[in-house]
Amino acid sequence: MFGLHPNAEIQYFSNSVKELWVNTLSMQTSEGGESGGFNREDYIAKVASEIQDKLPEEFDIFNIKKKFDVPSPTQVVLLQELERFNTLLILMRNSLLDLKRALVGEIGMSQALDDLANCIFNGQVPPEWLRFAPLSMKNLVNWFEHFLRRHKQYQAWDEVEEPKVIWLSGLHIPESYLTALVQTTCRGKGWALDKSTLYTIVTKEFDVNNITKRLEHGTYVQGIYLEGARWNIQKDCLDY
Repeated sequence: MFGLHPNAEIQYFSNSVKELWVNTLSMQTSEGGESGGFNREDYIAKVASEIQDKLPEEFDIFNIKKKFDVPSPTQVVLLQELERFNTLLILMRNSLLDLKRALVGEIGMSQALDDLANCIFNGQVPPEWLRFAPLSMKNLVNWFEHFLRRHKQYQAWDEVEEPKVIWLSGLHIPESYLTALVQTTCRGKGWALDKSTLYTIVTKEFDVNNITKRLEHGTYVQGIYLEGARWNIQKDCLDY
């Protein structure tokens, strides 16, 4: 059997270690706090309360929609994104509330709530939440920070203006926004949609705050990362 390419081997070993670590965490037992440790249920309830307290309010999509006489393609994308975000937000709020009630015995502990408790205890994102969120391999803390940052971008988009520099990683379906940009340009230029496409130019700007003017067509983008290569800013090409 042939060996793996060095880069593929690194990825293989990394995935193996992650899988081993996840399996080890899942084997943790529920220990009480009598011998100087901490109570598992108290810890889960505390973390659940902390997440609950930081959850934002749902977006009022009905009134947001009323702001647009005839929504542009990007505004349609915003409305779709807010609907998906609200769905996730409601799921998180309700599941955390049910979990806290189950921990004190007000309702029965179902399998779904038990899985939620285990994920919170192990610092993992519950699979039920991931079903309604963008794909992610982050742990619970980093994922929740990402979640709050997504809300911040949506809120600024709604209350101020469409971002001059869009954070693509914060969109549930980034492809829909990119398609909307093409549609907007085609409408303005009178071009055929099926004969138009996107192209990318890498700028030398690193600070988002320095961008004060929106592009006439297209958009500035942040939050894109390379794996297995880097961008050579001097030569404007991929490097290793």
